[in-house]
Amino acid sequence: MDTTVAPVPLRRHTEEGVKPAMAGQRPASTPVSAVVASQGLRPVDPGTRPRMRPLPSVLGVKLSADLRARIAAAAKADGITDSAWLRQRALEALGVESAVDAASGPRPRIPPAELEALSGVVREIGALHGPASLGKAKEVLDGLDRVRAVLIPLIIGLNGRSA
Repeated sequence: MDTTVAPVPLRRHTEEGVKPAMAGQRPASTPVSAVVASQGLRPVDPGTRPRMRPLPSVLGVKLSADLRARIAAAAKADGITDSAWLRQRALEALGVESAVDAASGPRPRIPPAELEALSGVVREIGALHGPASLGKAKEVLDGLDRVRAVLIPLIIGLNGRSA
């Protein structure tokens, strides 16, 4: 395919003469119409503010592959994301308390044995519906005593755990 290069810029002829190349564009100070601005997106109510994310700032940090792998392993061992792990270390190092930043930090984990005990308590409560609807107070009270015997130690144990 042969290409010919014109030695001078090509002209666009109109009735008034030569049309400038940028003549069809709007000035930057002119607001964009809603039809053009939306480009198929949902309309935005100008009276409302956009919802802010709890952690709106991002810090891009370059890490070596070894350090990145160590952070990932430490975060996985703590059961949290890499970012949450780094936020926790930063809060600790700076001696700062921030509920928003700490929110994604480590949460207490309930051991499987305790989860099994809790699910048994839920079943016990469900089973008490029948005797309660029949007015069998003694049977209901005995069931509630069994529920309390499981729940109270678990709740006390949860309150004593650190995050």
